[in-house]
Amino acid sequence: MAEESELHFDVSTGLKRVLGRELITDDEVAIFELVKNSFDANANTVRLHFEEDQIVIADNGDGMSYEDLTGKWLFVAYSAKRSGRPDGDFRNVAADRRHYAGSKGIGRFSSDRLGASVLVQSRKKGQSKLVQCLLVDWDLFENDAKEHFDRIPVTHAEQEKFDLPKDLRNFEPELSHGTVITIRQLRRPWPRPRLLDLKASLAKLINPFGQEIDGFGIHLSVPAERAEDKRVSLMALKKKEKPLPREIVNGQIGNFIFSTLKDKTTFIRVVIEEGQVVTTLTDRGELIYKIAEPNPYPSLVDAGFSCEIYYLNLSAKTTFARRVGLPSIQFGSVFLFRNGFRVFPIGEESNDWFGFNRRKQQGFSRFLGSREIIGRVDVSGSDEDFQEASSRNQGLIDTPAVAQLRRAVMEHCLKRLERYVVPVSWTDAADGKTDDLSRLLTDPGRARVSAAVANLVDNDKVQLIAYSRKLVDLINERSSDFESSLVSLRAIAEKTGDKKMLARLESAERRFDDLKKSEADARRVANKALAAAEAASIRAATAEAEIETERRRAHFLESFINVDSATILNLHHQVTIYAVDIAQQIENFLTETAGKNSVPRETVLRTLEQMAFLNRKVMSVTKFAAKATFKLDSEKIDTDLPGFIFDYIEQIAKTTGSARLQISVENLHPGMRLRFNPIDASIIVDNLVSNARKARASRISFVLSKQDRGGLIIRVEDNGRGLAPGTNRARIFEMGYTSTQGSGLGLYHVRQALGEMGGSIELDDQVSPGLGFIITITARSKSA
Repeated sequence: MAEESELHFDVSTGLKRVLGRELITDDEVAIFELVKNSFDANANTVRLHFEEDQIVIADNGDGMSYEDLTGKWLFVAYSAKRSGRPDGDFRNVAADRRHYAGSKGIGRFSSDRLGASVLVQSRKKGQSKLVQCLLVDWDLFENDAKEHFDRIPVTHAEQEKFDLPKDLRNFEPELSHGTVITIRQLRRPWPRPRLLDLKASLAKLINPFGQEIDGFGIHLSVPAERAEDKRVSLMALKKKEKPLPREIVNGQIGNFIFSTLKDKTTFIRVVIEEGQVVTTLTDRGELIYKIAEPNPYPSLVDAGFSCEIYYLNLSAKTTFARRVGLPSIQFGSVFLFRNGFRVFPIGEESNDWFGFNRRKQQGFSRFLGSREIIGRVDVSGSDEDFQEASSRNQGLIDTPAVAQLRRAVMEHCLKRLERYVVPVSWTDAADGKTDDLSRLLTDPGRARVSAAVANLVDNDKVQLIAYSRKLVDLINERSSDFESSLVSLRAIAEKTGDKKMLARLESAERRFDDLKKSEADARRVANKALAAAEAASIRAATAEAEIETERRRAHFLESFINVDSATILNLHHQVTIYAVDIAQQIENFLTETAGKNSVPRETVLRTLEQMAFLNRKVMSVTKFAAKATFKLDSEKIDTDLPGFIFDYIEQIAKTTGSARLQISVENLHPGMRLRFNPIDASIIVDNLVSNARKARASRISFVLSKQDRGGLIIRVEDNGRGLAPGTNRARIFEMGYTSTQGSGLGLYHVRQALGEMGGSIELDDQVSPGLGFIITITARSKSA
């Protein structure tokens, strides 16, 4: 065997280009790498300053000593972060505050991408008062590719203070320690569009949820752009608006849109802590549920995993676009942050690293995709588990921990959010256009929320920690969803061991059964009498029937007709049923409160509300009986809803109202056929008219028009006194809430009736003086 000898690698100056411009292929990524170094140096502030031919990046981090510069910064591909050395090492970070954003030891070559030379000034925390300076001319490395890398000189000097541009001198008091990097002889200019793009990217780099999460702020200063910033701000001021952050170059970088979205849309937050996956779902400011379950992801136990995903309905998308200045889809989807810094390109518009869009293609109407969601996933850990690709813009290298990360986001974040959004919000198309809970506070809305929570906790491993008492509660016994809601509420009460809720459910179920039995008996008696009367009427009034078929058909007759025996019995039929219902409510209340010295206000209010609603039905029947061309013995009719409301206002509300209140109606809708309860429609109109009269209005108007996809919008406006001072506008539709001497039931009944019709009501802030409402009813072929 030939004699062995040792050889060694030699390194050409060409290594600089490989680690610099050829590895870091994007100017923005190059700046990101330098900002990451500031973050890793324990800085809380970094200043980016752009001049015509230089970029300055200054931070108040731990800084570097002479030994750090010579033994580590100039040691190619060495990373003290990766070596895991103790405190005091190169730009080390306290473990209890941050993990490292970078660990390749090549970020220092980012400056080569940006300019021909770099000046590094640094003062070590707690050590020398002198500032250490290194000047590197990158072009010297390109004169001869055969030259040895380590033979290219780098200039070192010491000075008493940092040499800063004029605009950064106000930052000098914070630089008792820190680093200032000045990149000169820029390879490309930075016009305003590039600077705005950089600012937008940096905002997503540090934290799209606001800087308070990691206590790290970035400030951008570009003197040449201040005049244009001022012009943009003045233009916005003339429109009585604030300039959009993405339109202004100078200032602090950050995204504060998410603090607004938290109260405007549905979002889920999932964290792994103490061996459990803890999930909290919030809908438009209301906590819907908080659950805990065993953690099935061993690689994420100590990884600080957290995920926050927002569902953007149409209203939230509009808010986002208005505040940020571009559609949410262009901003990005779900970003991944490793050790506090963004991992590119995960979350970009065309990136589907989590697989959301591939899955959505399998069920477009059942699954959420990147167009409907936006959010952030955080994870921390070593390169062994979570390592970025060397190119810095290709995401994470696949490892078992990365596979578990993807699965956790899909199974416990996206799918959990989906299991609420699809059955609760997507079922009601109009809910996607609201930024409040108005449509969920109706009986059908509450029933959907209760069912979603019940389905979620139907698992022995899931612990229900908290849930919304506002939305997950007993609904009205008259609602068609009452019985199915009882099943959901029972499952939730049993899961939480809520004995009070179980007792309330038992009581509600008894009242409901008694009510159904009484109503069934009343219907049998009334139906028998009505059938006999109708048979007699048919025999005795054939001629009158033939005349009636020739008359103009409408929902209501043009004038009062003679009240014949059939009409009287029709009236009697309905009044009998509602009167029996009222009697049963009274009996239920007396039974429930027997032997008690005091009765909770909530119990009294609930019973009075039921009776008030039934009484309102009786009053409506008496109005209908003389004028309706349809029979009231069936609960629902299938007809043109806008036409029905128009006819009701013209032929009944006007003629039975007060002479002091002028009522007008305009129907601009081409027609929308719907199956609905006519009594519900009358209650909506009558309550709004009654409220206007109490507010001493002299006029009230109803304008019916077409909504998108054929839905109905009703704008109601009166010239009364409006809301009383101090009224909580968010509560005016709640049962029993009143700022006057009223019952607090009128607007509550309006919202409940609309809920049964698939509609909602909200205040119209554009009406003043007086009071206005906007009613929205979604178009659909049938209503249950």
